[in-house]
Amino acid sequence: MSRLRSLSVALKLPLLMIAIAIGCLGVAGAIAYKVSLAQLMQEVSFRLAAVRDTRAALLEDWFDDKLGALGDIATQAHTIEAASSFLSTYNSLGPGANDHLRRNYVDENPNPPEARDALEEAPDTTAYSLFHKKFHAAFRNDVETLDLRDLLIVSAAGDVIYSVRKQGNFATSLGEDGGALGTAVRAALAEGAAFGFADFTAEPALGGAVAGFVALPLDNEWGDLVAALVFELDEAEIGKILAMPSALTATTRIALIGPDHTRRSTGSLSGGTGALGSAAPDNPAISAAFSGESGVTELALPGGESFLAAFQPVRLGPPEATGGTSWALLAAEPSEVIAAGPRALLGKLVRAAVPALIVALLVAVLAARNIARPLGRITAAVGEVAAGQYDTEIPARKRGDEIGRIARALDALRRDLRQSRDDLQSGASTRAAMQSAQASVVAALQTALSRLAEGDLGSTIRQDFPEDYARLRTDFNRATDRLQQAMIDVSQSAEAINHDVDHITQASEELGQRTERQAATVEETAAALDQLTASVSESAKNAAEVDGLVGKAREDAQASGEVVRETIEAIGVIEAAFQQISGNIRVIDDIAFQTNLLALNAGVEAARAGDAGRGFAVVASEVRLLAQRCSEAASEINTQITASSDHVQNGVRLVGRTGGALKEIIDSIRTIADRVTTIAESAREQSTGLSELNSAVSELDMTTQKNAAMFEQTSAASSDLREAAQALRQNVGRFKLGSRAEDWSAETAGTRHAASA
Repeated sequence: MSRLRSLSVALKLPLLMIAIAIGCLGVAGAIAYKVSLAQLMQEVSFRLAAVRDTRAALLEDWFDDKLGALGDIATQAHTIEAASSFLSTYNSLGPGANDHLRRNYVDENPNPPEARDALEEAPDTTAYSLFHKKFHAAFRNDVETLDLRDLLIVSAAGDVIYSVRKQGNFATSLGEDGGALGTAVRAALAEGAAFGFADFTAEPALGGAVAGFVALPLDNEWGDLVAALVFELDEAEIGKILAMPSALTATTRIALIGPDHTRRSTGSLSGGTGALGSAAPDNPAISAAFSGESGVTELALPGGESFLAAFQPVRLGPPEATGGTSWALLAAEPSEVIAAGPRALLGKLVRAAVPALIVALLVAVLAARNIARPLGRITAAVGEVAAGQYDTEIPARKRGDEIGRIARALDALRRDLRQSRDDLQSGASTRAAMQSAQASVVAALQTALSRLAEGDLGSTIRQDFPEDYARLRTDFNRATDRLQQAMIDVSQSAEAINHDVDHITQASEELGQRTERQAATVEETAAALDQLTASVSESAKNAAEVDGLVGKAREDAQASGEVVRETIEAIGVIEAAFQQISGNIRVIDDIAFQTNLLALNAGVEAARAGDAGRGFAVVASEVRLLAQRCSEAASEINTQITASSDHVQNGVRLVGRTGGALKEIIDSIRTIADRVTTIAESAREQSTGLSELNSAVSELDMTTQKNAAMFEQTSAASSDLREAAQALRQNVGRFKLGSRAEDWSAETAGTRHAASA
């Protein structure tokens, strides 16, 4: 950059104009390249999409045609008949059926392997050979008409009972691992399947050749499953569809990829051809196609090549059917081929721009010379002015462009410089006088500042200064006066601080002693309160125990009262029973009286009867005696019951009095319990109050101790402050404060003397 700045204008202007021209042409070329490339990419995208769509449609139609033809053949009567016939005759051959068929139609076939289908009947004269001769020609015609590799019939048990071409899979049992053929057959025979399809893959039974199969189930007229009809598809037909010249260029590449990411065509995106069934390089377009997406995208393969590729899934079989699969179809054009046209256009633009750049260079040189020459003359004139030749004329002042304005501005500067030179020459004497006055002022200030530096605050400048410097003298004298007054004030403050610190120190010492005595007193009080608190706590504990004992006594008394109440009730029951017994005895007494009357009447009646009633009279006499004894016994029992009732009533009265006494005892115990509870509660409250008071005294003790420590710190701080004040006085004493300081010292000494007195 510094070298560019050092170039002359005559060289810099052409270079700048050429650079601008090259930049403009470069931008235009880049835009043209980008636009043409974008248009070409769009055209190629449309063409690739068309190739992709047509090939996908052709592939789907090809598979649908094969599937439709398979369905037509499977529904024909002769196909059902052939399958039933082949199955029954195959089963009749027994366990060696496969060996028998391979020996007659493969091993002993007089035709070469590629023409084994020419044998219509084996010479074994079996029923199988008769049916083979009957149906083989029609099936062979179907294979040739539909461009199939083979047509096979496979039993439900997995035995290949018929084949047109008689390849390696004829007369074999597929079993669990029957290759692609077994996969197609099992898919077709599965419940609910529309058809079975096995994608192109290497088939071991065919010597590793790539083969694909599509199969349909064969049902007889009663709806019973007989076998599966299988087409072996020819992959060459796929190659023919993909290689159709419509919309293809010499560089367009088409690839068909199976769901196992192997090729279904011999085309390869990376150039040349890829082996059928070989692995295809994975890329986002293939993954998107297998996800059901279609579109156009740019691809970068591992080998470094890049392509513009159109991709689309190819569905084999109708969408609603089960058993089908999908392929990924890619139509691609190399990015290098697409960019060849825009690069050629860019080359033409570059070749066309060379003459324009030459013309621009010539114009730039002429324009630079027209600008550089007058600038050179102006530069020379400016150099003379810089050398002090202020009478030099500036050229090109009459030009109307920027160079003319520069020349006129430089000419005005030249005139100003000449006027300044004249003014400087005329003012030299004035400057000399001013320098002399300035030296005098500086000397006076130097002397005054030296005295001030030595601490003489009373020094002032008494020398008169010139008018321009008079303000400087006044300001210096005012500053020294204020500094002197400030130092006097500082000295006064230091003396006052020293005096106050003495009082503070004395007061702090006295207060510290009082605080120490107070701390000792508080500590003794705290110890006494601790003892009192312990005593009250013990009293509260004893009161609580007494309260518990009184409560228990009250409960026992209440229980005794309950026993008395139950006793009174029991005695009442006994008294009621005695009264009931007395009633019963009165009834017995009445009965005895009535019996006595009846016996008396019986005796009277017996006397009237004479001798006949004499025995009856004896009985009546005995009954009367018995009635009298009953009456006497009842009277005696009644007397005893009356006495017992009196005793019971006396017991009731005694028990009642006992109950009353117990009630009074219970009331007294309740009163005692309430008072003991009150005493215990008061003791607890006193204990709590004493604990709080003890805590307060402890806090007061701690606060007093902290105060004592703070007073010690205050005393130490007062000592430090006294030392600082004395140091301040010593520092102030270094200055000479003049007469005002002496007056102040005398006044301060008198004040201290009065204060001490």
